[in-house]
Amino acid sequence: MKLLTSLSTIILLSVHLTSAQNPHFKTLGKLSKTLQSSSGIEVSKSNTIWTINDHGLPVVYGIDTTGQIIKAIHLNHSVIDWEDLALDQKGNLFVGDFGNNHNKRKNLRIYRIDNIDSVTKNIVTAKIIRFRLSDQKEFPPPENKMSFDIEAMIAYQDSLYLFSKSREKPFKGNVKLYVLPANNYETEVEAKLIDSLSLGDGPMFENWITGAALSRDQKKLILLSHGKFWLFTCFEGNNFFKGKVKEVNMQNFSQKEAVAFKDANTLIITDELFQGLLGGNLYEYDISNILTTLNCK
Repeated sequence: MKLLTSLSTIILLSVHLTSAQNPHFKTLGKLSKTLQSSSGIEVSKSNTIWTINDHGLPVVYGIDTTGQIIKAIHLNHSVIDWEDLALDQKGNLFVGDFGNNHNKRKNLRIYRIDNIDSVTKNIVTAKIIRFRLSDQKEFPPPENKMSFDIEAMIAYQDSLYLFSKSREKPFKGNVKLYVLPANNYETEVEAKLIDSLSLGDGPMFENWITGAALSRDQKKLILLSHGKFWLFTCFEGNNFFKGKVKEVNMQNFSQKEAVAFKDANTLIITDELFQGLLGGNLYEYDISNILTTLNCK
């Protein structure tokens, strides 16, 4: 997804970037120039950080904690709009080619790389999950129903869960939650709408969802925007929106589109390089202070 290049947007970015520093937010390093549009991130059991660009070459990159590339796995597939990564408990990595800015795509798909840590080849042919959204009937829909862009995904048990990015006009900050099987590669499957919530009606760049992460113990969910994230806890099963939610302002605004759990208390985040000047970094966010305030009883 490309931010608007209007003067007002650039001014907004600059104001947020010069705001007070958050002691829990740390810049680890500058991303390699190859990763100027990082839009998904995961940390595998080997502690390798995996990321993707949303356009360009069909490559999953392994990077170190300074943001430099240490491995590159080429997929024998194409890129339309890669938007997020998800890692299941078995180490299988899912690549979401489901970005849908104009809400008119009918070729939504997710690629699966089996046991990403064991891959030794430079080029792999991934399994393909082809899917459609259960509630989309118009391609594109009217502006007030532009809610079918998907840019966030997690893996939970034997299913994948997708979170929508609202492009509705007027903007309402709605997020829809879909579920689809993670192991059907034969026919197109339906991603079923199972829940929704509103994160607030503005500002748009602060309240639309660009990435998601599920902790390894599967008890904490993060939804990311450019300047904030939402921490969901105390949910049962896949009822992610039915537990407690904590909104966190990172006090750092940039085009953040990727988040993952490094460990139980630490998030890894990347942002895209904007106008060749802002962003393009690898960050770390310590959430331990937030977790100590949460009680599921």
